[in-house]
Amino acid sequence: MKQKKILLLFITVLGVIGGSYLMIQIKQALDEYYHWKSREAVLEKELDDLRQEVTKHRKFLEKLRTDPNYQEEIARKELGYGKEGEKLYRFPKDKIDINSNREISIKND
Repeated sequence: MKQKKILLLFITVLGVIGGSYLMIQIKQALDEYYHWKSREAVLEKELDDLRQEVTKHRKFLEKLRTDPNYQEEIARKELGYGKEGEKLYRFPKDKIDINSNREISIKND
């Protein structure tokens, strides 16, 4: 009788220890699962943003290849080109200040 109680107590203790271990492992697995799910959502958003950017660039390139007016507009705006016989004036992008000593200095913002 005493041996049966000891055996039952031993099996119960092993069951509690085993159950606790399984619960800890399940919690860790769920935490890892939720971490990777949230990471997946972030990567999906980034992928979607990159796809939109690619679409925008493709439209820009297609318009640049096919539309001569757009080519001229981009050449003027981005490269500073002008038409033949046209005078171009370029101004510095830096601000020019006159100090109290009347010296001219260029400040970069």
